[in-house]
Amino acid sequence: MLMISLTGTVFIVLAVLLSTYLIKNRNSSVIGWLANLNLLALLVLLVQLFEMFGQKYYALILAVALVIVGLAVLLGLILSFIFLFINALIVWRKEGYSFSGSLTLLAGIGVVVVDVLIFFNPINTPAPIQAFIMTFLTLFIFYVLLTVWNTLSSMLLYQLYFPRTNKNYIIVLGAGLVDGHKVGRLLGGRINKGIEFYNKQIHKSNQHAKMVFSGGQGGDELVPESVAMRDYALEHGVRRADTLIEDQSVNTLQNMKFSKAVIEADFESDKAKIVFVTSNYHTLRAGILARKVGMNIFGIGSKTPFYYLPNAVIREYLALVVMNKKFHALMIGLMFLSAVISGIGVWMEVL
Repeated sequence: MLMISLTGTVFIVLAVLLSTYLIKNRNSSVIGWLANLNLLALLVLLVQLFEMFGQKYYALILAVALVIVGLAVLLGLILSFIFLFINALIVWRKEGYSFSGSLTLLAGIGVVVVDVLIFFNPINTPAPIQAFIMTFLTLFIFYVLLTVWNTLSSMLLYQLYFPRTNKNYIIVLGAGLVDGHKVGRLLGGRINKGIEFYNKQIHKSNQHAKMVFSGGQGGDELVPESVAMRDYALEHGVRRADTLIEDQSVNTLQNMKFSKAVIEADFESDKAKIVFVTSNYHTLRAGILARKVGMNIFGIGSKTPFYYLPNAVIREYLALVVMNKKFHALMIGLMFLSAVISGIGVWMEVL
């Protein structure tokens, strides 16, 4: 009974923390960790309750559940490369070949290499080196799976943001132009999402927000993204008086930094109420970067075609890893050290 009370208390505390982060500071991957720890505490609590009130079938059901989860993870590790290869072909057919569109292919190749190393052991190496390789691979795979799951959880939870219709500004982030001057499907989705909120706020609050279109001019573009975005919005019913452009940025960090400057110059204060719009897979990282430049604002995401999501999510995951590269380098260093210790242990046994 004491253990159930303790677990229940942990669950409640984690739930309160998660709720607080979602309300006040969702611009952090901490929400993913809190959500998953919350689920773990809930699972432990349910197991404890079932053990107390359903002892007859407890061991059998727990064993079956563990086998199902184990098989799901194992099959995922073995067969995920098939999904990744098929997705890469679909992306190439619909979007054309590019490095950024090949991330699922590279991930699939990585899965095949890991599968071969783990299940077939093709490299005939001495036992100590084999122990080193297997220990490092096991820890690294577990760490990647854990951080990928955490990132996915954070991205999904971020979508549970429904902004109040009291905003002064709507920042719409650029996404590249088609043929150097046309708004493509991905960028059009972002602008449409911004226009949808713009119209919703007028309807509900009779308040006109200004739309800030953010995006500079790439080397292969004939006009700045922001200009093409504004023209698109004007064609879809937005008043010119309700538009501003930021045409200097070349990445998301600059989108936020330069848009902040445009808004402060227009509003003559740093107290403006702001929401940003981007693709749904991009909202988490964009929010983190907004916080870095001093804007604690949240975003809403436009829908992304399903076939494009795996590539997009992989790219976002890698970008978040780079943003926290010191922490991840430390963790990989600890894995390497653990693998070295394992190899030394095996070497001492065979002496």
